[in-house]
Amino acid sequence: MDLYEFLQTVPTFSDFPQSDIEVLEKSLRVDHYPKDHVFTSEGEKDSSMYLMMQGEVQLSRKRPHDRGFEYREVLKSGDMFGLRSLIDNQPRFSTCRAITEVTAASLPRSAFNLLYHSHVAIAEHFQFIVAKQLSRELRALDRALVKALTSGSLEEFLSPMPKGDDVGC
Repeated sequence: MDLYEFLQTVPTFSDFPQSDIEVLEKSLRVDHYPKDHVFTSEGEKDSSMYLMMQGEVQLSRKRPHDRGFEYREVLKSGDMFGLRSLIDNQPRFSTCRAITEVTAASLPRSAFNLLYHSHVAIAEHFQFIVAKQLSRELRALDRALVKALTSGSLEEFLSPMPKGDDVGC
């Protein structure tokens, strides 16, 4: 399947008009990555976002109290990561490592900035994707905090990490 056809199958882009999918396709670069490839490292700045086409990538994050790694989520075909860091220019939230061979489309910061400033509809859609992700994360944190407070154990709130989409890897 070529990239254009793939983009049409991804729910995140289901409401994109054909012309926007064509613009996005021209901005993305498809590459193949070996198992154990590290796409992003927590705390470091990076300059690309990724759209998974094949394979699996594991997101993990260090736990603040013991500095060990905590499993967070496995991304598969159609999932994106790294968009939030392109928008806010902040360090990566998670480490993203290939757990199988991976085919992914990447969007470097320079192409993202060009898209963001020249294609308003695409920029708004990317902002909406990040807003949805942040909303899910806030709701998960809220549920965890309420549970910790009602059970009398704030430690429960501080140790687990809420699960959810992570475009901000």
